[in-house]
Amino acid sequence: MKQIYPDFYPQFHCLAGDCPDTCCKDWEVVVDEDAMAFYRTVTGELGQRLKDAFSVQDGETCFRLGDDGKCVLLTEDGLCPLQAQFGEKGLCRICASHPRFLEEYGAVQEITLSVSCPEAARLLLEHPEPVSFLTQETHEAVTTPNALDPTLYFAVRAFRDAAITLAQDRRRSVRDRLALVLLMAARAQTLLSAGKPEAVAPLCTRFLTHGTQERQLLRLRRMRRENAVFFPLWLLLRNMEHLTVRFPALLDDCAHAVRPDAAFWEGYASRLENLSVYFLFRYVLKAAVDGRLLEKTAACVFHILAVTRLFPHWDDRSPEGFRALCSLYSKEVEHSEENLALLYRALRRGALRVGQLLSLL
Repeated sequence: MKQIYPDFYPQFHCLAGDCPDTCCKDWEVVVDEDAMAFYRTVTGELGQRLKDAFSVQDGETCFRLGDDGKCVLLTEDGLCPLQAQFGEKGLCRICASHPRFLEEYGAVQEITLSVSCPEAARLLLEHPEPVSFLTQETHEAVTTPNALDPTLYFAVRAFRDAAITLAQDRRRSVRDRLALVLLMAARAQTLLSAGKPEAVAPLCTRFLTHGTQERQLLRLRRMRRENAVFFPLWLLLRNMEHLTVRFPALLDDCAHAVRPDAAFWEGYASRLENLSVYFLFRYVLKAAVDGRLLEKTAACVFHILAVTRLFPHWDDRSPEGFRALCSLYSKEVEHSEENLALLYRALRRGALRVGQLLSLL
């Protein structure tokens, strides 16, 4: 199997007790059957604690959360006794893999570190140079059947490569880069919907030329409005399920958020670039399964727009505060399949339109 991962991935290690947050809070962590079978064999004091450590949520066994939202197993120093006593062997599948996201496309496995993890967010957002992706061959067997349409897969892969190239073009503002990505996605989706996936790669090649970009940006200037309102995006975020009290309270403060000033876009350009690449890498290739390329790409732009509008209302408007906001946003939106599904439905059904996103850039 071939593995692809961001260049900072090998540097990652869990901060454990030194982490400013804990991944053992607010989540409904589903316990897989193999882990549960192991937990039934644990004896002693920890075995007794395990007997009262689970609850059933929507028919699935999860670790129970206390009144503070933390896993009831955590010790006073915030560490997991299962990991302390047994190492990785003692963790259920979700806990052992977090904050890694793994996606398999045939014989290719892609790995991403979720920015919900403070250390992963630091490695991503403070990465000074454009993020690159490394490839290695492994001896792991393919665990999912290769049911992909190869023509669609390579079309979407070509699009994602071009989208990341556009997002990392530091000759242009981040706003213009994201607009070009979105405009390219709209054109590519038209080709896919017409049954012409083979035409996507040539389209992307044209979008990487200066002349095509200038023509597209001229079109954008007619669509971009300084008075464009954030409210439709805010309403969608407000209708999502929330894991914390902090996030809806933040939303209440920014229902009428305005476009950040130029100093913000310039000062946080590399962080916003890296965050854009993170979303594009993680989500766009999923369109190789369902063909919904524009929907996946528009959702990536939605995430960036949301973070840029929330940040001026955040209690810590420093680079460290920006990382904390990105982590909270990821926990609230990315880690909920229901929330992502709501966003995709809104884009698919026209409740949230690409033109609205372009007007906010």
